[in-house]
Amino acid sequence: MATRKATLIQNIDKAVQWTWTNATGSTLDVGDPVALSTVAGKRMAGIVLNNSDRASADVANGETGQVAIRGRFKVAKSTSTAFVQGSVVYWDYSADQADSSATASTVNDFVLGECAKAAATADSFVELDLNEGPDAYSMGSSSSSSSSSSSSSST
Repeated sequence: MATRKATLIQNIDKAVQWTWTNATGSTLDVGDPVALSTVAGKRMAGIVLNNSDRASADVANGETGQVAIRGRFKVAKSTSTAFVQGSVVYWDYSADQADSSATASTVNDFVLGECAKAAATADSFVELDLNEGPDAYSMGSSSSSSSSSSSSSST
């Protein structure tokens, strides 16, 4: 079993899940961050919750699963990176962990949300509010369930 990269701490509202079809080319595990869609140059971040097609924790390419699009999460980070409350938290695809630097700008990197609680360099996780903050994808007033494909993932 893969090491969980993100764990839900608190739901922010009831419209927290989105039905999603994995089109990443990879199998994703529960807790994996994934970029769901891009609007105005910003990608909506999601965290894999479960598989809708079968009783399994992973979501293989082509299968449907549930992803969180809102909520407070603890996300794996490098023990050489510190986060200040309110700062932007990026997902660094190649490092497979959260990053505090805007240099996390390769095609597969994306904004996860806003740091909810300061994290020291030695901490293994950063606490964040998914899709929150000025640099995150803005969900506006629509947060109903719908299907989407993803073009990037973490493996």
